[in-house]
Amino acid sequence: MERKMFGKVVAALRKEQMDFDSGNNWSQERLAEETGLTTRIIGKIERGSQVRLDKAILQDLAQAFKLTSLERREFFAMASEISDESIVRSDLNHQEVFARLWGTLGTLCTPAFLMDSFGDLVGANRAVLDFHRLNWVQLEAVRCAAGNVNLLSLLLAPDAPLRRVMGPGWNAIALANMRQWRVMTLRYRHTARFRNLFATLSAYPDFQMLWAASRKRVEDDNSRLRSHFYQHGVYGPVAYTVFTNASLSNYGDLYLATFVPRNRDTGAVFQNLAEKHHRPLALMPWPNPSLPCNAFV
Repeated sequence: MERKMFGKVVAALRKEQMDFDSGNNWSQERLAEETGLTTRIIGKIERGSQVRLDKAILQDLAQAFKLTSLERREFFAMASEISDESIVRSDLNHQEVFARLWGTLGTLCTPAFLMDSFGDLVGANRAVLDFHRLNWVQLEAVRCAAGNVNLLSLLLAPDAPLRRVMGPGWNAIALANMRQWRVMTLRYRHTARFRNLFATLSAYPDFQMLWAASRKRVEDDNSRLRSHFYQHGVYGPVAYTVFTNASLSNYGDLYLATFVPRNRDTGAVFQNLAEKHHRPLALMPWPNPSLPCNAFV
């Protein structure tokens, strides 16, 4: 990532930190206190004019921001001054990337969905929609509220079907998805798209609680795997692990989330759902034509 862009991400991460005594976001002076760096260096980093970003500086910043292991990996990679365009092979056509993932989504015999770097659902197979008791009317309601069918919007809406079917398991699942969302959006925290989405999600009563809780370090903060066991409102006890695969493109990453059953009963539920439907449902064009190209770089 270019140094000026990295500086904007640092500034955005700083402004996310809250001084609970004053109720204000962190100033450059406060970040300097937390890192042991000078205010002058903090200012130069945020302006993109700091020539040297050595290991100690980056570790101090990551520590001050309380980044998880996955977030730290993204953060350190962003500081390399290698642009996103240079990371992705120039001959890797983004439409081919999408076509392969869409084809995979259509053949999976288990609940699965495809989302972009902001957690907006590009598509989902019928099994995952039926498993979560979601229909087109409910998806459209979320689209109207968040601009797209966003994963966190589906989870956080007070009257969302997901709360009913997940029951007591909702909090752990919502928190796990919030942690993943923080990692997915880290390199886009400075963009207008993220700020607008953050403002929309903040209107939900549980968002700030989950956002704060997601910053706490946990044993699995270094893995994309999320395992869940709960009493489903329709299917009874279910146990499954969500595997999330990230595919790179020059229009941002695409994430394919697949539910893998952890016992025979859950496997039978998934198989029954998969046998009913095969063709995935498109929920958003990709790349999203409503977003400017620089929303992904």
